Amino acid sequence: MNGRLRQVLPHGVMLAASVLLYWAATGIDADTGGRIGPAAWPKAIIVVLGVLCIWEIVKRLTAGSAPAARGLVNALSHNPAEVAAGIEAGSAPAPDAEHPRKLAAGIALVAAYVVAVSWTGFFVATVLFLAIFPWVGGLRRPVLAALLGLSGSLVLIVVFMRVAYISLPLGEGPFRALSLALLRAIGVT
Repeated sequence: MNGRLRQVLPHGVMLAASVLLYWAATGIDADTGGRIGPAAWPKAIIVVLGVLCIWEIVKRLTAGSAPAARGLVNALSHNPAEVAAGIEAGSAPAPDAEHPRKLAAGIALVAAYVVAVSWTGFFVATVLFLAIFPWVGGLRRPVLAALLGLSGSLVLIVVFMRVAYISLPLGEGPFRALSLALLRAIGVT
């Protein structure tokens, strides 16, 4: 098989899959009373998938595929951050390539989020997840982590509830009361 055709084969398969998925999504039918229906978001994602596949196919057929990134950074013979910090080239310690404990902690955090979201509700679980995940990754600024968690959760609530009309878990007990109060505050009924 030709080298370029071999490069576009996976994208061609994904393009065919996106066409089939879009055809399947046309079967989603629900009366939404004038609102965006349940088929809109899957169709939009499938269209984006198809467009990206077409882009990659055209790009690989016309320009090929470069094995390494090139561009402005290719001309740099030193790390600009090291120069700004006054470190001689090559004297800085190499960063650790692997962080198995961070990886395990991140995976455990995702699993805990999946378990906790139905009990604590989307808002509380997402605030905690978005605040703790950067901490696990090495961010040691608690105020910034808390702001990331709170603002990220609020943005996601507005996007899912006000824009996409996706219902989210409200939680149990006091978490449910908090979620309902928050939804009333942002105008979701």
